[in-house]
Amino acid sequence: MDFSDTRMTKRVKQRSRAGKLLLIVLAAISCLILVTWTDCGCGEEGKVKENAPEHVEERAEDNVAADAGASSAAGKTPSQAIMEEAVRQGKPVFLNFHSNQCIPCIEMEKAIHEVEPEYEGRVAFVVVDVYDPAEMPLCEYFQVRVIPTSFFIRADGSVVDAYEGLLRAPELRVMLDRLLGGQS
Repeated sequence: MDFSDTRMTKRVKQRSRAGKLLLIVLAAISCLILVTWTDCGCGEEGKVKENAPEHVEERAEDNVAADAGASSAAGKTPSQAIMEEAVRQGKPVFLNFHSNQCIPCIEMEKAIHEVEPEYEGRVAFVVVDVYDPAEMPLCEYFQVRVIPTSFFIRADGSVVDAYEGLLRAPELRVMLDRLLGGQS
């Protein structure tokens, strides 16, 4: 009897190990599926954004001022204040909505850092973290649903172009040159 008890114990241990291994494999497969199939809202490819606002000064101010949680004394988000100052100075604005946890956003940030020195003093670069509570009214006004999302705004406050997804440095240069070409 002692011999059969030992055999039985070995079988139970083997089944227990097999069960644990099966659970680990299933958990790994589930994680892989979640990571690859979950729509995080990140845009790999740049495409024209639908429903972009046509102008930012008047409506954005009204919308942001209505929000009680806005951070500045005038009821504007920090990025809204920077954008308005640039427009007052007669500068066009490159406005980018992103997150530090988004891979396309990180790639876009590298492209921005690459081209920004070439346009220094001629274009104001405003980068908005979509997870900053102080910036929520601005994100809502621009209807940001995919990140990165970029807006090219003339010095008069009119939106020239809007893109969802990643724009690489060469594409960004073309868009910024187009923005500057429309300046008088």
